[in-house]
Amino acid sequence: MTDQLEVAALHRIGSASPQKRERYSFDFVVNGVSLFEATQAFKYDMCGSLSNPQFEREEARQINSRTAAMLTSDVPVGGHRVALFVCPECGDFACGAITARVSRTELGVQWSDFAYENGLDTASKLGLGPFEFEWAAYLTEIERSKAD
Repeated sequence: MTDQLEVAALHRIGSASPQKRERYSFDFVVNGVSLFEATQAFKYDMCGSLSNPQFEREEARQINSRTAAMLTSDVPVGGHRVALFVCPECGDFACGAITARVSRTELGVQWSDFAYENGLDTASKLGLGPFEFEWAAYLTEIERSKAD
């Protein structure tokens, strides 16, 4: 049996004091469970690595194609790490990111080895997954994030 992936709207409310940028991005929901919640990305004040083109068209055009490619067509057989949740101000890995190893499988794609990383400290494993997604359904869901 394969896992089910959905992208769901994720909203970060902005403020003037302290200065916080409002962001509209996507959460990844696996089998009905929010990964934003399960990874506790909210504790790090993160947003999704994919911008919601309905509200952030320019950001989505700049970011989503590259990130979607890392999640789909650019996945090597051995896999690579992909940031799922990032700093909402700059998206810089050094600010911290929730990542997963994304690998191709016979059925489609697998997400495993979830961790909090910042490029300086040893990655903190999060104990989630692995999740395996059927290719066609997975691709359709990731494609929903792209801007027109």
